[in-house]
Amino acid sequence: MTLITIGGWSRRLVGTAALATLLLSTTAFGAAAFQQSPMLDAGVADGSLPPVEQRLPPEPLVITPVSEVGSYGGTARAMRSSTEEFGDATSVVGIESLTRLNAEDGATIEPNLAQSWEWSNDDKTLTMTLRKGLKWSDGEPFTTADIAFWWDDVINNTELTPTMPGDWMSGGEPMKLTVVDAETFKLDFKEPNRLLELLIARDGYQGQIFLPAHFLKQFHPKYADPTKLAEMAKAAGYATWAELFAQKALSDDVFGVANFDSPVIRAFKPASTNGSHLILERNPYYFKVDTAGNQLPYIDKVDVDLVQNPEVYRLKASSGEADLALENTTITQMPVFLENAEKGGYRVLEYSAGFTNIANMMLNQTVADPDKRALFQDIRFRKALEIAINRDEINELVFFGLGTPMQNSILPIGGRCWDEAVSKTNTQFDPDGAKALLDEIGMKMDGDWRTLPNGKPFKFTLTYWPGEGGDAKRKIVQLTQTYFRNIGLNFDVREVERSLYFEFTTSNQHDMGLWHADSATDPLWVTGPKIIPVRQRHGAFATLWATWFETHGEKGEEPPQDMKDAVAAWQKAKAVGTPEALVEGCKAVVKANAQGAWTIGTVGAFPQPLIVSNAMRNIPEKGMASWDWGYMARYHPEQFYLAQ
Repeated sequence: MTLITIGGWSRRLVGTAALATLLLSTTAFGAAAFQQSPMLDAGVADGSLPPVEQRLPPEPLVITPVSEVGSYGGTARAMRSSTEEFGDATSVVGIESLTRLNAEDGATIEPNLAQSWEWSNDDKTLTMTLRKGLKWSDGEPFTTADIAFWWDDVINNTELTPTMPGDWMSGGEPMKLTVVDAETFKLDFKEPNRLLELLIARDGYQGQIFLPAHFLKQFHPKYADPTKLAEMAKAAGYATWAELFAQKALSDDVFGVANFDSPVIRAFKPASTNGSHLILERNPYYFKVDTAGNQLPYIDKVDVDLVQNPEVYRLKASSGEADLALENTTITQMPVFLENAEKGGYRVLEYSAGFTNIANMMLNQTVADPDKRALFQDIRFRKALEIAINRDEINELVFFGLGTPMQNSILPIGGRCWDEAVSKTNTQFDPDGAKALLDEIGMKMDGDWRTLPNGKPFKFTLTYWPGEGGDAKRKIVQLTQTYFRNIGLNFDVREVERSLYFEFTTSNQHDMGLWHADSATDPLWVTGPKIIPVRQRHGAFATLWATWFETHGEKGEEPPQDMKDAVAAWQKAKAVGTPEALVEGCKAVVKANAQGAWTIGTVGAFPQPLIVSNAMRNIPEKGMASWDWGYMARYHPEQFYLAQ
């Protein structure tokens, strides 16, 4: 195995000989080496399922359990806070990308669905080879045809993908996909794009780089009769075939929670709903085994409860109604969790949170109202908001003094991307200084509140979703409302559901947004930083400028030069990929964000409670909790098991 270090993270180029050390094979061990869950025995007996050795690839991927070889059975209980996502179930179901990041260091790239990959000498062509014999959950082969369908018929179909995603462009041109055979394909770029493999390891899952062609072709006019397809869409309640297709394709590892038709490649597939509960069942064709030859996952089913209220989430977690709770647990709730652990039948593990901020506030500089836009684009106003916040008080009241007051940065603290001075930019608590800036702008007091510089009444509203932070987000929002009102600003708060939050922010219907500052760890920051406006979905601090970047200037509004420069620094880091370029890029985007006061950071790098039932086993005692790695998806949840 050749291990090549690039910019502080590593990639493994796995040859055939080296690969053999990672795999069990039916040839070497014989069919008797593999076992399956008793849940599947009846299917094999009646002929509806092939024997386990026929369902596995010739060389399945072997996973070494964290503590011990587990036992089959049981239904894992998890919660989600939105109908849009799996929530904590992602930490049980997992994410299956073509390659994956090592569980321990979070950076080394390892085989997964792809067993090997190699760059050309000029770093413009990436050749990948899939694991032979992979199957979808319905038993159909998973091959390069599924990648070609995604690229040729979805990404390059303007009705399905109006704008070419920037991740698949280089030098202003889309990549070229070449299928070599059923397992091998090539991605060609105009310019070097060596960090693409890091993106694939994080986000190369279903819907992002492959789709089940055999299933979805029946909903695509290239393969189905257009007239019949239009009738099918109308009967299903959709205006166009594209809307029907999008719904049928929604089966990815993060957002595919409502599609029971599409096959999947991950460990579990949606099976049914019952009230607020979504039930997922094991994928009988899952491609991984443990060191004893047991086909994974160990767990038979996952019961996902929709719990949209963070307070109800806390009550359920603290009463032992979940086998794993993480997404909405916060350090503020640690005393309650510890007090109820014995009674609730769970243990509380302390993980490190991979966030530089759980409540990242973003003043919308492209807000539609012209008076507000002029004010929000005045950096003095944004700085006034920054220094009006008492971060030390937030740290004590919300995080028990265990966090670090900071602007949005890139973790770890003290790492190669860390700049202490930049992280402290405008973090001092100075309400008098904030008032002076507002006075300088011309915002005069009229009764209890300040006016706009032109004398008109002024009020602005923060729109936010409390999920993935829950109680901590709410407390920070409440404190911030007090801080802003104390300097004479009429500041209101609007709490909404996740989908409605994005509806407001992506359509530019908000004054101020709030999201948690993930995508803020080295090296994964480079795959999709949220402190520069490169994606409309997370560009609430400048929606129309983010739209301009995402559509390559076709829509939105042209951003100012400082934002262009920051985005260019990120793009250079992605393309060049050397340690020097990566460090230069991460420091440039962090500095630009802090100097421009684009986002308002509060407190980051705090402990994260992980609630695990006493029955749930093979969970690492220590780890990093962040969406950057899909929370516990980083730690091979297919080897989690429930002790019977």
